Amino acid sequence: MKFGFVINEEKDPGYAFASHAVEVIREKGGSVILDDSYKGTPLDGLEGVTIGSYSDCDILFSLGGDGTFLRTAHKYPGSRVPMIGVNLGTIGFLTEIHKNDFEDAVERLISGNYSLEKRTQLEVTLLSENGEVREKGICLNDAVIARGANLHVVTIDLLIDHDHVERLSGDGVILSTATGATAYCLAAGGPIVKPEMDIFMVTPICPHTLHNRTYIVSGDSTIELVIERFSEPPIISLDGRPNIELRYHDRISIRKSEQDVVVAKLGYKNFYQTVRQKIRARGSFYEDGEK
Repeated sequence: MKFGFVINEEKDPGYAFASHAVEVIREKGGSVILDDSYKGTPLDGLEGVTIGSYSDCDILFSLGGDGTFLRTAHKYPGSRVPMIGVNLGTIGFLTEIHKNDFEDAVERLISGNYSLEKRTQLEVTLLSENGEVREKGICLNDAVIARGANLHVVTIDLLIDHDHVERLSGDGVILSTATGATAYCLAAGGPIVKPEMDIFMVTPICPHTLHNRTYIVSGDSTIELVIERFSEPPIISLDGRPNIELRYHDRISIRKSEQDVVVAKLGYKNFYQTVRQKIRARGSFYEDGEK
């Protein structure tokens, strides 16, 4: 079985864990493929490692945290190679494997003792007032529209399936997939949603209104947001990637992407156990393994 690695070097200084992982995989009868970006690193030339294309892998490991998992999905869109995360960070909603369980995880993967889930992504298109496409991208977690540098509100018109829903004034809006429900969406008061569900969520951020409710829409819906008023240009960011400054009457169109992310699942914990063990009251985090 062939495994690929995408490594967060800040969380794995000197590739210490990655080197250990290569040894474990080799001992279990597998091999490791790394792309050209790892040429000349301590991993290049290790027994069991070849430089090549991740499209030849059976499983693609992200070694780091949730951000590393998201970057892996962005870097290799449409590869269809199943991904699984090893948590070298703190929270680790998207990374199922604790580093201490890596040997057992490799055994399960090589024996075929895992399942596959498809995760829906958002396709986000930013259009100017005259309809020109300014930017386009996909995201696995969320697209966030946020106010500018000062503390004044931004006003945004919300349309779902081309019907005007309401005008939102506040700090911005979060457009989330089911995978991203436990990220910024949850912190802003959104619902807890199982990640394999084919839905999107629209969650206002601190709206200047007497109610604050998340809109949940089906996966075949189209969401549009039109920038109406602001005193400082607001921004949009996809999965935390670099901000794009917005202009008056920009239109952001969001729909389901044709590019799913395939996630390998080993079944160490179910979704609700993960929520319970990772987050408790007032935003504190459990350490891995704490009940």
